[in-house]
Parts: sequence; structure tokens; C-alpha cells
Amino acid sequence: MTENIKAKVLQNSVIVSGHPRSGTSITCQLVESAGVHFPSDYEGDEYNESGYYELEISKDLSKKLIEKAMTIKNTIKMNQVIEKLNEDKGLSGLKLVRIPALFFYRHVANNLKAVFIFRNPADVKASMLRRGISSFEPDWFTNNNALIAAYENIEDSILLSYETLLNEREKVKKLFQKIDLEIDASLIKTGQRSQKHSNIVLEDREIRLYEKLKELEAQNI
Repeated sequence: MTENIKAKVLQNSVIVSGHPRSGTSITCQLVESAGVHFPSDYEGDEYNESGYYELEISKDLSKKLIEKAMTIKNTIKMNQVIEKLNEDKGLSGLKLVRIPALFFYRHVANNLKAVFIFRNPADVKASMLRRGISSFEPDWFTNNNALIAAYENIEDSILLSYETLLNEREKVKKLFQKIDLEIDASLIKTGQRSQKHSNIVLEDREIRLYEKLKELEAQNI
């Protein structure tokens, strides 16, 4: 007999989502300053001094959700992540860098907020290469296409670029207020930028997608 496992309901959470090296960690730091608690298994290092704001089980689960969706094993693991998040009486936070996995949480969430962050793909790739990471699945294009779809389907969400985050403190603060988060904008420091104006060659589709993301951001702000 097939075991019948139901997904638990995720209560009162904020998901921060973006491709690796797009500013997800500083975004989590800002969300945390608004009183949101991020359970995490990873401490900071030279690349992210404030920490990575990720759960090991969630990182592993994101890969499996994209590969096989809600199998019994994945549902059990997802319930473990949700139980961890639901331990907090207030808002809990979850960072997801494999953006398609977010939809599985969205379907079982109650009172979900989301913050989506994107960055110039040339700078993302250059920053990843500095860390010895030549590729990531999903790739930048696929991941950020999923970001747009998630942004369109989660009502209580905001979208911003890494460039805006570092250079427009007041705009960023007002943007977070749209989802009732009062952040400490003084945490934003331009010196945190790890790569700027890289000359790495991009595909035409990546350039077009980046322009679409900036267009959506302009409408959002």
C-alpha cells in the first residue's frame, strides 16, 4: 500500500529568492532587521560575512523538488522544513536560490510574503567564477524566468535589483513597506558589492530577460 503523506501548511513566512550571487544574503539580512527569523545551518565567511541564511535540508530538497516534484520522500522533507519554520511565533524566513522550488511552498502557504532579487547576469557569472563556480542548475536564464513567474503569482511580493538595493536606500525602504516590513536601511553598504560592470559576454536571451526584469522593477517601485 502506498503511504499517504500530506503536506503541512506553512504559516506566516517570508521567502527571499534569487539566483546565487544576486544579493540574497544581504536581502535576508534586511528582512531579518524587520523582525523575521531565518533558521540557518551556515555561518558567514569572506564572501558573505553576515551568513547564508539557509537550511541544509532546504537546499537539498530544492534540487529534488525540481527533479521529481512532490514524491513521498520530498513531502516528508518539506514537512520537516515547514515544521522548523512554523516553530517561530512571528514571521519566519526561508531563502531559496533554486527559484522553481518556491512554487511547492506557495501551494501550501498561508500568509506568504516574498522578496525577489535579481542582478546583472554578467556580474553574477563573474562573481560565481571568483568562487570557482562555473555553472549552477537552474542556470541564470531559467532561474530568473521562474522568478518572474513567481512574482506574478504571489500577490504579497516585491521585486528589486541588486543595483537598486545598494544605491537607493530610501526607495528600497519604501518598497519593503509595501509588504509591511520595516527594514533597517543602514545595513546596506555599497562596499558589499563583489563585482561591478563585468565584461563577460552574455547570450541575447539573457540580455533581453535582464531588461524585462528591470522593466518590472521600475513598475514595482
